[in-house]
Amino acid sequence: MDNPALATIQMPGRTGASRPAMPASGREPDLPHMRLKLNSEFPSSSHLGEGVKRQSAADSPIEGLQFLGEHMKLLDDIIELLSDKNGSLTDAMLKTKVLMHKIGHKELAEWVNDELNGYPNGKDVPSYRIIPARLLGDVANAAWRHSKFTLPIAHLSEKQRKHFTERDLRESIHVLEEFSKKPNGHLSYAIQPEFYGAIGEVLDGGWIERAWVQIEITQVMNSLIEVRSRLLDFVLGLQDELGDVQEENMKEAAKHIDADGLFSRSVFGNNTTIQIGSYNTQKVHISVTKGDFDSLSRELTKHGVAPADVSALQEAIGQDDGAIEHNQSNVGPAVKGWMATMLQKAIDTSWQIELNVAAGLLTEALKAYYF
Repeated sequence: MDNPALATIQMPGRTGASRPAMPASGREPDLPHMRLKLNSEFPSSSHLGEGVKRQSAADSPIEGLQFLGEHMKLLDDIIELLSDKNGSLTDAMLKTKVLMHKIGHKELAEWVNDELNGYPNGKDVPSYRIIPARLLGDVANAAWRHSKFTLPIAHLSEKQRKHFTERDLRESIHVLEEFSKKPNGHLSYAIQPEFYGAIGEVLDGGWIERAWVQIEITQVMNSLIEVRSRLLDFVLGLQDELGDVQEENMKEAAKHIDADGLFSRSVFGNNTTIQIGSYNTQKVHISVTKGDFDSLSRELTKHGVAPADVSALQEAIGQDDGAIEHNQSNVGPAVKGWMATMLQKAIDTSWQIELNVAAGLLTEALKAYYF
């Protein structure tokens, strides 16, 4: 040590961080960079307005410096986990769930919950969770027996072939992550014996003793990479939109950005596909590309919007060109008027669609087109 009068002490709560201790002379060591940070970020109580209370985490200068570093790190933590191929995707998802609540968009956490808990039966899975599979079985006859035999499916119907060669990955992210660590592993799903007869019709005297659908580890790894990449796109985009904001101010800052649109584009792509409506009512899927009126027109027409109404929307979009509402990620007044007219048509049944589905369809389709 250059100056024997200086020792080192650990900063509270920080592993490996240190600062010079008070020298024997009793004077504080010269740390102008630290003094400037403390003075600018944590003013003394004499400089605070009357009635303003110092934050408890910053009661001492060193603790205040630590507080500043930790207070803005949620987004950075998520980005670090996602950008590291060995970072825990489960941990990143859990932190993202916290993030959704902090920005006041906990409704966006539905996708995160499905990824964390697994997708329940009856709920559509994203395209990256629909995985090619192989139909295998143990086959025998009076003279021979073959294990892990690739079973023929060409004689089956298209629906049956799809059932045996595609599989929805409904397992939780944690289960898939643990599975992906097994270099020679695979996922298998048993086939019910009642299907053996139809599958084995062309086995020429043979029969199926056991059958299963098998997914290889590389396919699961590709699915995990998709999740990691899409979530990283969203978090990076959100960081750019929010700027350098403290976490307690995230909710207010997020009011001025289109977090829903950013999430949809990042996770599901610009060619947005969104499910609207509950599983107990009508299901609607939309696919609209940002700025492409033809894709918007096709989707609206597909869901029963009359050509005259589509033309009226195109005219309204033109009237709203440059509307200030677009800066707040809202549609302009002409388009709002068009939407009100269409919802009235849904109410009086001149547009044959359920009202709740109509509202969701128009909102999400226009959001995908604009933002």
